[in-house]
Amino acid sequence: MKKRLLAALMAASLCASLAACSGGTGDSSSSGGNTSGSGVTLKFNFVKSSSDPEYEWYDQYFSDISEASGGEIQYELYPSEALGGSADVLEMAAQGQAVVQDCDLSYLSSYVPGIDAGMAPYLIQEPEQVVKLWKSDVGQEWCDALAEKGLHLVDLHYFGTRNLIADTEVHSRADMSNLKIRCAATPMWNEVVRVLGGNATNTAWSETYQALSQGVADAAESPSPLLYSARLYEPCKYLIKTEHLVAATAIVMSEEVYQSLSPEAQEAIDSCADIFADEVVDKVLANEQEYDQMLQDEGVQIIEVDKTEFIEAAQETPEHFPEWPEGIYERVQEAIAS
Repeated sequence: MKKRLLAALMAASLCASLAACSGGTGDSSSSGGNTSGSGVTLKFNFVKSSSDPEYEWYDQYFSDISEASGGEIQYELYPSEALGGSADVLEMAAQGQAVVQDCDLSYLSSYVPGIDAGMAPYLIQEPEQVVKLWKSDVGQEWCDALAEKGLHLVDLHYFGTRNLIADTEVHSRADMSNLKIRCAATPMWNEVVRVLGGNATNTAWSETYQALSQGVADAAESPSPLLYSARLYEPCKYLIKTEHLVAATAIVMSEEVYQSLSPEAQEAIDSCADIFADEVVDKVLANEQEYDQMLQDEGVQIIEVDKTEFIEAAQETPEHFPEWPEGIYERVQEAIAS
């Protein structure tokens, strides 16, 4: 109860602050459409910076939604989590605020236990399997369960394949044993680090560069475009191709806000989400190749590793999540294989 009350007070404070200082201009946000009209303005908070290539993709995505809704939906973009941390903004959405958050599935596991099975290391093997999981029976069950908690899953799309960037050479899982690897403070991210063989250091993404520069962390992991836009090539000169996650990003909004929209506006969101999730795969794949080269141009050495021992360690992942619904890992396997 105290946690919910604190979250509610935080949401109210964030919204009041937002109303006072956000007009869709400046470095931290941009807005689309005529926000003075009727309807709703969705405030999209996301991890990536305004220099990340996906910023423009998201801008176009929400512009398409706005246009398809006939202007009923307007939007504002808040890169670099300008509205607050992912968990806090998700709670705002669950309470009915007109905010939207991008996040990985581990952030949603506090609402739907077992949903983070969809990001278990080495489970998803191909980018196209992300949408397949979203559209599967188990994916739709997750959507329904999230709706009961006040959250609406707008889409689940391919975010990129995650690799490790480190300040020292790594050629095996044993080489990871002394590495402090930055990760988010969720059970699944700690599990990812266990699979890699390192020691988890829970740090906000916005603090990762500083952590690496000061020796608080020795390594971090993410897709190459995000590693580059965060300038992690400055403290770290080795990109280890562990490919431990073919990663998914969830776009999540308030179920209450979604249900308040006209059928036409709901269809605008649904149809644009389907298109975006399908089209973004090729964009991300092309970006990954380009940014690998850009990292090399900055002096980063790419190291290919035998992933066998990492994959073997990942087979134990379900054992570390006794709270998961029985058989959920196997159901995800079946969903993406069908």
